[in-house]
Amino acid sequence: MIVRLVCIFCFWIVSFAVQAADFRVTFINPGDHRGFWGEVTRTMAAAASDLNVDLEVLHAGRQPYEMEALLARRLAEGDLPDYFILVNENQSAARLMQLMDGHGSKVLFLLNNLTPKQKTELTRRNIDVEKVIASIVPDNETAGFDMAESLIETSRLLQPDKDELRLLALTGDSATPAALQRELGMMRAVAAHPHVTLLHSIPVNWSEDEAYRHTKAVLSRTTVDVVWGANDDLAIGAQRAAEEAGLVAGKDIFFAGLNWSKRGMEAVKTSGMTMSHGGHFFAGAWSVVMLRDHYFRDAQGEIFVDVLFKMSPITPENVEMYMQRLGDGDWNKIDFRQFCKSRTGNSNYDFSAEAILEAAGS
Repeated sequence: MIVRLVCIFCFWIVSFAVQAADFRVTFINPGDHRGFWGEVTRTMAAAASDLNVDLEVLHAGRQPYEMEALLARRLAEGDLPDYFILVNENQSAARLMQLMDGHGSKVLFLLNNLTPKQKTELTRRNIDVEKVIASIVPDNETAGFDMAESLIETSRLLQPDKDELRLLALTGDSATPAALQRELGMMRAVAAHPHVTLLHSIPVNWSEDEAYRHTKAVLSRTTVDVVWGANDDLAIGAQRAAEEAGLVAGKDIFFAGLNWSKRGMEAVKTSGMTMSHGGHFFAGAWSVVMLRDHYFRDAQGEIFVDVLFKMSPITPENVEMYMQRLGDGDWNKIDFRQFCKSRTGNSNYDFSAEAILEAAGS
């Protein structure tokens, strides 16, 4: 009987050792389970499963100061993870780093990095910024530029007689780095085309309903030819207002968005949008890939890095391929181990759309 109990105990210990995660990560998600931030979490979870990572996700629900409250409570609980994944949403990173000061966990910034001004201020206050071991950030400025160019080119092609192009921009917010960089790219495109007039650049707090209301108000006062939305939801909200005003998307007025959302893809397919830029929700997975390489320190090349990766446009020319490969939203079909430097032997990460499509289609 004693021998049997010892065998059972040894089997339990061995089983636990086999199943135990290599390391632990806590992600303070600014959003919730839905939409873009939900997709970020789902790609992150799929990568964590492939890479044997214990992932904890805490959702702030886009509530002001909730990320700080979540982080403070998690730090107070103790038994901290090896890494925290944080986001500089609404310029909150400095406050988050103040809370992290004195705790041993390392930090990776996702999608919105510390700004140079924040780093300088934290250093001045003797807050340890060396615990930030990496960041993974998309090239938002280029995406914003590409979206505006898509609108301008499509309007010029389908409405060649227009001497002036009147553009309405619906931005995410007035503080988050991603929102500001996308807006900067849009304004760079507008400046390159003298016949384009920027009517308004309106922060709508990433809200589809606010985008709808502001677009409806603008259309009641003036003519709008193209609408640049900082994400797909904003473009779709604006499209709803335009249709209520009797305008036909893809004929009388044109829209562009960003996120690679299912609704965005459908809108591109039906000519409701000229483009859905994106792919950046895969940064959730890329963050876990980078942390795996950092934890084991067995990758070639620099690990303590700030990775800036390109997003890619979904257009009428390629939307069918994207919908076929990625439309089901099943990220578990991708083996994220193949993106680790330690697996590939590469000195640089390949987080391109081409690599994603190949992995999803294999």
